Amino acid sequence: MTRDEDNGFSEWGGYFEAKKSKLEEQFAAASDPFRKSDLFEGISIFVNGRTDPSADELKRIMMVHGGTFHHYERSHTTYIIASVLPDVKVRNMNLSKFISAKWVVDCLEKKKIVDYKPYLLYTNQKTSQPRLMFGKPKDNDANDSKSDVEPPKDKAEMEVDSTNDETQMELGGILKHLHQAVATSPEKEDSASESKITNLSTTSNNSTTARTAADPNFLSEFYKNSRLHHIATLGTGFKQYVCRLRQKHGTQGFPNRETLKYLANSQQNGLARYVMHIDMDCFFVSVGLRARPELRGLPIAVTHSKGGNAATDVPVHPQADRKAELELFAQRFEHHFHDGDKAEKVRSGFDKKMSLSEIASCSYEAREKGIRNGMFVGQALKLCPELKTIPYDFEGYKEVAFTLYDTVAQYTLNIEAVSCDEMFVELTDLVDELNIDVMAFVSHLRQEVYSKTGCTCSAGVASNKLLARMATKEAKPNGQFLLDSKNDILAYMAPMSLDLLPGVGSSMSHKLKQAGLNNCGDVQKTTLWRLERVLGKKLGQNLFQNCRGIDDRPLAYEQARKTVSAEMNFGIRFTNSAECEQFLCQLSDEVTKRLVEIKRKARSVNLKIMVRAAEAPVETSKYMGHGVCDTINKSSLIKHATDDVNVITTVVLNLMREADIPPHELRGIGIHLTRLEDASAVRKENIIKQMFGKMSEMKKDKPIPQEAVGGIAVSGAVGDDKVKKPSMFENKPKPREPRNVFSMLTAAAVSRKSVTEDRSQRGTAKPITRPLSLVPKLDEDVLAQLPEDIRLEVIANKEEHLCIAEYDGNRSPQYPALQSPPLLNPSDSTNLSPLKATDLKPSTSRAAVARLQKRKERKEQEHYIRSDHIVADYIEDMPDFVHPHILKLISHPVTEVPEVPELLMGDKYKDLLNTWVSREEAPSPNDVDLFVKQVSRMIRNDQLDHMCDVMKYLCRIINMKRSCSCCWHMAYKHIEEVIQEQMLTIEGYNLLFIEYIRCRKCS
Repeated sequence: MTRDEDNGFSEWGGYFEAKKSKLEEQFAAASDPFRKSDLFEGISIFVNGRTDPSADELKRIMMVHGGTFHHYERSHTTYIIASVLPDVKVRNMNLSKFISAKWVVDCLEKKKIVDYKPYLLYTNQKTSQPRLMFGKPKDNDANDSKSDVEPPKDKAEMEVDSTNDETQMELGGILKHLHQAVATSPEKEDSASESKITNLSTTSNNSTTARTAADPNFLSEFYKNSRLHHIATLGTGFKQYVCRLRQKHGTQGFPNRETLKYLANSQQNGLARYVMHIDMDCFFVSVGLRARPELRGLPIAVTHSKGGNAATDVPVHPQADRKAELELFAQRFEHHFHDGDKAEKVRSGFDKKMSLSEIASCSYEAREKGIRNGMFVGQALKLCPELKTIPYDFEGYKEVAFTLYDTVAQYTLNIEAVSCDEMFVELTDLVDELNIDVMAFVSHLRQEVYSKTGCTCSAGVASNKLLARMATKEAKPNGQFLLDSKNDILAYMAPMSLDLLPGVGSSMSHKLKQAGLNNCGDVQKTTLWRLERVLGKKLGQNLFQNCRGIDDRPLAYEQARKTVSAEMNFGIRFTNSAECEQFLCQLSDEVTKRLVEIKRKARSVNLKIMVRAAEAPVETSKYMGHGVCDTINKSSLIKHATDDVNVITTVVLNLMREADIPPHELRGIGIHLTRLEDASAVRKENIIKQMFGKMSEMKKDKPIPQEAVGGIAVSGAVGDDKVKKPSMFENKPKPREPRNVFSMLTAAAVSRKSVTEDRSQRGTAKPITRPLSLVPKLDEDVLAQLPEDIRLEVIANKEEHLCIAEYDGNRSPQYPALQSPPLLNPSDSTNLSPLKATDLKPSTSRAAVARLQKRKERKEQEHYIRSDHIVADYIEDMPDFVHPHILKLISHPVTEVPEVPELLMGDKYKDLLNTWVSREEAPSPNDVDLFVKQVSRMIRNDQLDHMCDVMKYLCRIINMKRSCSCCWHMAYKHIEEVIQEQMLTIEGYNLLFIEYIRCRKCS
């Protein structure tokens, strides 16, 4: 038989494969009579070399307890049992798991499958920083990232699952800055084999290169193998979990409350409201120590780094410049973020070759040594050389978190989820119903949580959320504290640091320190006016109250998602645009899946781009990390809310093209979807447009007045009723009559004639009051420039035009700020001015004539010329993209003048807006339209920065306005929609307005 002929086993090598299969079948058949349990079911082992117990004993154990014994190493072998391996095998090691035989013995003793990781002999990763593994995903991991939070599995099931998972070490740290993983460099890998091999191997697989985001499978493999993104979203996930619990519970009672009757006590604690804040103690550490009780009492840190000497001698890329990167980070933290703590952290832990892996959580023993959460491991080892590090236990975090929430939910569902280990609970109804001592219940609850999880927690109780959180700080660790009326709240709050208060970050803290305010006591001594000067009205008021222990925020039981995002700032290394676009498509698909999962649609897409800073080194200290970056945000509004991946992908690609950044300079990309709407909700029509439509219907059949402001006599076919001019001091201007194109053009022609006569009779101040009938005549120049469809409409309706009387151009009406002259409503007789028509004539005294002449000269010098009285009128019956052009033509007499005064330009626009918003309970449509014209001009004149400042300030003062009506809110939304439509028409993109209306009634 030749070697390439069929040997009876289908292919080359078939004989040996058949032999392996036959041995497995024989083992399975021989195992059946002796099987006593299924402890090792689904687990296969291969024994390499001499072990204790021996290979024969291990084979018998597998046979009796449902496992599989492989006589030869196979690709699907679960574990390789060994005591020691030769160096050549270590250097050529694949993804196989080499563990000690003691693992089998311990599983038998505990009668359960224990975690294999403590029994690993060797790993193919550095001790200082694990490498992200991209192996073939397991079937049971396929749906691992389908939801932010899933109910925990059975404990035994989780332990079995943990043995089937690959040793995939999740990426990065938990904190915001510098949280990406460090991969091993090739140089260090080449020399690793020369070092002494211990049970914590310093060997890395030098045949595998680190993948980047340019790899088509990078994103999918990352999310399948890394669960770190679950930690970042656990808080949001538990908010949804509380919502589901409340919906499922409905009006049912709480049977477990019956077990609390033994706590009944008539003693009162002196509070009308009881809010509990409960927080697990060193959550990550506590969960990790459940499997490592021998480490209790020692300084412990949870991190990816394995600590030890290797954490102080981490390989650095030869082209990386740690010193330069250190100074850049420190300068940015100090000068841009005003965060001295982070700057000090970088300076003390970013030098030499110390590990840059961050500590996610540390024990209280470690904190006594000066170690803090977020500190670099290398920096921590300098403070505490005996520091012990433990890895993350993501399944354990979920298990304990669900137990915590389910335990509290037995007694009440008035829960506001903060994170996986922290919550606020409203206890008022429970205490009142059972008449129990609140602290006795808290003690009972804490003991129950500890008995179920093995982890301690602390709790604080007070009359509001702020004081409850402060009370928890007093209770830490493993305690409880009641902050009631017996305590002097002002004295208690006085020494508190301001950064402990909600909403006070590094930037605000820096402002307050510059103002000489270092703690709550300093703020208590200052005035509200001074705080508002430093922080603004809203923030100043909040801080003024919080420093006195006042907090009126209710607990948010059902919190809807406001944003969905997916971001990646590790491994972003592109060489061309095609790679970048491919990754953007994948990231868009990922974020859309998350949007669909929560059954929401988005109206706004924001693209966050991290670009390597110009002065930053090309290679980062953290291999494949982002380094020092400049962040660019590009956003776009979608006309209708969507969850279509094609729409979102198109928007994202357009935003990236607009940014025009070289692909090789990108270091991070994130997609954030905001303005979320319920996917099943019917789209509502614009409320402002509905209001205007109703006004138009009401006015459609009303007669046109014959006598108007400034002596204009108007006659029409509807009626000849005469009305009087309303008072010029009327607080609320009446809505304008809707005007058609014909009346506007006619008025424009007459007004031009009036301006001409005004210039020829400049020396005469006496007005012409006698109404004269004019022959209808259109402005042919304007008519010729109209679009064809509108021009034909004007000509077809020529017989229905208005006859405008001649009027004196010297009487230019005076307009208050941001208010167009109100036209009359003939049916509203109650609002007419008691003055007679003759009372409205200007005074003929010499002083009055002089004042009038002086006013005219001043206005001419300021170029404040209005060619007609309808420039500020809006045209409801025409599209938004038409009427600005018509107004521009109408207001273009002999000399070119602006359409309306530039009221919002310059530095005084804030005073103008303050006056407008504060004096009006509801905005006049006239004023709203005039405001729209102002910001529209800014768009056409490419003054977008100033326009955004105006809109931001208007939104802020509207949010601060105390009113039970939403009219201002609807007006602002109408203005914003018009702006976005014009931006899309003129510039081709939308703007992202950071400020938004915060109103639950109309949102």
